[in-house]
Amino acid sequence: MYATFEDYTGRFRGRAVPDEETFDRLAVRADAVLDRLTLGRAAKYRDTAGKLALACCAVTEKLYELEEAKACGDAAGKIAAEEIGDHRVQYRRLRTEDCMTELAALAEMYLYGTGLLYRGIPVVTGCGW
Repeated sequence: MYATFEDYTGRFRGRAVPDEETFDRLAVRADAVLDRLTLGRAAKYRDTAGKLALACCAVTEKLYELEEAKACGDAAGKIAAEEIGDHRVQYRRLRTEDCMTELAALAEMYLYGTGLLYRGIPVVTGCGW
């Protein structure tokens, strides 16, 4: 995993995820999100500044919040509208793509400047051209 519960409660100062077991379960999913965003480069990255760990903490916390709100996919989330007469309730739902966009935005905030998000072709020098 790119981050531990100690990273989450210490450096990240997170409070939403209640325990280490829950954090570890969701951090595995956060790692998959980060691997996808970085095209697999995160696994080989030397995280000397701790940016990857912070990104993992942010994504893990958001996954916890989305899970608690049951806001992704077909699960019901927060109430979007409610009527009193004949009591109707409409729940807010996020498409999976919207959830991924939120997670990507959080990760990018921490991974900016690491080179992990680069999508172009690397420049090769010294090739004699």
